[in-house]
Amino acid sequence: MVTRRGMGFTGTVAAMVLTLTGCGSGTVSADSVQQSVRDGLASQGIEPRSVSCPEGVEASVGESVVCTVELWDEAGFGEPVDRVRVVVKEVSGDQVRYRLEPLAVGVPDDAEPATTEHPDGEPDTTTEP
Repeated sequence: MVTRRGMGFTGTVAAMVLTLTGCGSGTVSADSVQQSVRDGLASQGIEPRSVSCPEGVEASVGESVVCTVELWDEAGFGEPVDRVRVVVKEVSGDQVRYRLEPLAVGVPDDAEPATTEHPDGEPDTTTEP
């Protein structure tokens, strides 16, 4: 369930797990993040038309990147969403776990996430870079 906040909303869609790119690299590549956003949204029944991340994300808890999304069904979240924020939750070896937060049109990139309830917990997806 995504709760609304003011004129827009944010909420967590899914928790994802990625593998770091490159030996000793502390960054998940933009290509890997983009694919994981596609996969994470699809796992929730939301099909993105396009996903574009300006850069990868550093493998450090709290780091984030905001990706632009176009959805086939603009009402997929109940309100138009044009971005997804990817926030690193945990780093363990070469695995990076993060959450996806949809951002409604007009909601600032740095808006605080709304509380999200997952009746069965957060789904995990593993994606290879």
